[in-house]
Amino acid sequence: MNSNNQGNGLFVVLIIVSAIAFGVYSVSSLISSESRMTHRAEAYQKARQAVESLIQSGAADLHARFENSSAIPTDELSPTNNPLSVNGDFLAIYSDPNNQSNLVIPDVTRYTNPDDFFTQDTEIIGGTISSSEPTTIDPNETGNERDPQRGQSLFKRTVEIFGKATVTHPSFDNDVTVYARQILEIREIPLFSYAIFYNLPMEIAPGPDMDVYGKVHVNGDAWFQSGGGNSLNFRGQVTVAGDVYHGRRPGSGKSDSPGEVNFSDGSGNLINMKENVSWPESARSAFTGTWLDSAFANFRELADQIWDGNLQTKDHNIGTIELPGLAPYEEGNTTTKDVDPDTPEKEAFNSAYTIIEPTLDKINIPSASADPDGYEKAKAQRAAEKNKFSYLAGLTIEVSNDGSLSYYSYQRDSYNNIVYDGNGAPIKITHTPTAEIAKNKVFSTSSNGEIVAGLYDKRQDQEMDLVELDISVLKDLVHSDDESEWGGGVANKPSKWWTGVVYVKFPQKNTSSTRLDNVNPASSNNRGVKLVNGDVIPNPEFAQTRNIYGTSIATNQVMYVEGNYNSDGNVSTGSPTGPDDDSTFNQEGQEAPAALAADAITFLSENWKDANSSKSLDSRVAQPTEVSAAILTGLVPSGKNGSESYSGGVENFPRFLENWQGKDFVMRGSIVAMFESEIATKGWGKTDVYKAPTRKWGFHSNYNETPPQGPRLTAYRGRDLQLLNRCEYHERISENWGVSVPAGVCP
Repeated sequence: MNSNNQGNGLFVVLIIVSAIAFGVYSVSSLISSESRMTHRAEAYQKARQAVESLIQSGAADLHARFENSSAIPTDELSPTNNPLSVNGDFLAIYSDPNNQSNLVIPDVTRYTNPDDFFTQDTEIIGGTISSSEPTTIDPNETGNERDPQRGQSLFKRTVEIFGKATVTHPSFDNDVTVYARQILEIREIPLFSYAIFYNLPMEIAPGPDMDVYGKVHVNGDAWFQSGGGNSLNFRGQVTVAGDVYHGRRPGSGKSDSPGEVNFSDGSGNLINMKENVSWPESARSAFTGTWLDSAFANFRELADQIWDGNLQTKDHNIGTIELPGLAPYEEGNTTTKDVDPDTPEKEAFNSAYTIIEPTLDKINIPSASADPDGYEKAKAQRAAEKNKFSYLAGLTIEVSNDGSLSYYSYQRDSYNNIVYDGNGAPIKITHTPTAEIAKNKVFSTSSNGEIVAGLYDKRQDQEMDLVELDISVLKDLVHSDDESEWGGGVANKPSKWWTGVVYVKFPQKNTSSTRLDNVNPASSNNRGVKLVNGDVIPNPEFAQTRNIYGTSIATNQVMYVEGNYNSDGNVSTGSPTGPDDDSTFNQEGQEAPAALAADAITFLSENWKDANSSKSLDSRVAQPTEVSAAILTGLVPSGKNGSESYSGGVENFPRFLENWQGKDFVMRGSIVAMFESEIATKGWGKTDVYKAPTRKWGFHSNYNETPPQGPRLTAYRGRDLQLLNRCEYHERISENWGVSVPAGVCP
């Protein structure tokens, strides 16, 4: 081999060695680059998870604030007021070295000056809160297909929550920051915009066919069934914050029935809970049972396939809808007989009962700095007060211990809030009506035992003293708008104080403040209010100019409604969902929005006679009767009066004391089961009390647009979670608070 060949061979070897070295270097560089990219992607995911968690914590903070306050200003979250902060739980989780989150923990967790915005690598900033505006959730709008309030009219406020999270990693020099925002909707829902609203577990088990029109919501679990050969049909959306079951609730002492339980699909077709050919084939092939309910692990997926979102439960993230300032209902010991309402360890957490209680005689709000706990408690009390019918009332009729009656209204500010004096007591304006609106009737009998005043309640086995409220007299005095008929002076003119709510106040017990539900029921269980001559209710023109229609009547006692109410009494005209005349509410004699609220509500027919109330059922025969009103009242839960006692269900929720067999009871309005009854606590199902009417009940078609005067529920919905770039993040916050975008942030 000559020297040239040797030189060429050496050159080739050098080329090969160089190529191998370059290849090794390239592969090594590629591996290093891919490793950095993997670490960066990992850091990005950590930052994204952190910012989403941070925003959710901010939404939870706002939820708590709205629950404890009925009025939050638009600038509530400004740095100089009460801004959002990176809360302690979030910091504890992300500061834990075992989590290896690598999140940059902020030195400042809340900004107290807008000039400090953007100075922390991890931060949360709340935007301005919009004013409350009426709106309807459009079911056809993208994103609303599964909205629990779709198609419902309500009042809405919105606020943007901005979050920024930064994660570092030892494998690269630059940190990874993710910016995001989400809109939180605060929804105020009129309580009477539901066909049925249960703040407690719901049971419904009608024997005859029953159709439910309108939206249904349950804050607990629900049990559905229907009598054999018949059907229970829900023709609107049903949302349940707990679970749904077919059959009877345990402890009711009743057996299951095989009748159809149908919910509507997206096209309005009724489809049974029991597996059948109407189900999509995909649902039938995936189902291994008979009745589809929450007992099945794949309930959510199957329910969506079958009913297109018209039956949703906690598996769909349906939550409770609460009244601000009030704690959720919690069921107590339902197997204890004759529960003493003053023994808190045996009672349910029944705080929603305060909705029918009188306003507090005094609320002092201490200094926030001197007594922070007392300050927050007083704020919560004020918030809870504004949900009470007694707070909303324009006219209060107070019944003293001796039965005498007094009339007054509360002085209010320009925002319709009650004005309190320097001692924390609400300021009253006394009225002296010239006609007898109400009269006290103490239970009494003649020498031969005939009842001449009051009535006997067969369900309660109780002689009842009554305050009889004449709706016709009340209407005439309010409609005349003449101050001379109420005591004289401008302040007595009805147009100065009428709110569409009348409250009848009875004396209360002095209940121990340690009671779990903080309820203070009426001092006697043998008193109540009876409404008479109520075919036309107050609906004055002067109130209609302020969008106040109709009348709501409430009491902290039991209520009896005698005869037709807010209707013409012709059960052959109109329908369970529509009035005789579908004109607007602005004419006297037309069905105005109406609500009735009490511990218990009993309907008495046109044929009712107090004198016959203690006699056998054959002496208490009803006549067809028509009621156009929403009802809010209590019930006695299954098992409350023994392990085998039934609540009566939705089908027996309105109370009766007559033989209604074969007679129509038409009721269009809204049914709200808000609490356990604290006064009328005897259970359903005793003999010689009543026989059920032909039930023609429905949701009043006008109540979705113009519900009766009453409290508003609060619900929350987070929507439009959006990742932002750095420039968008700064610009959005600038739009909310008017701060300058730092130089160089946006191109």
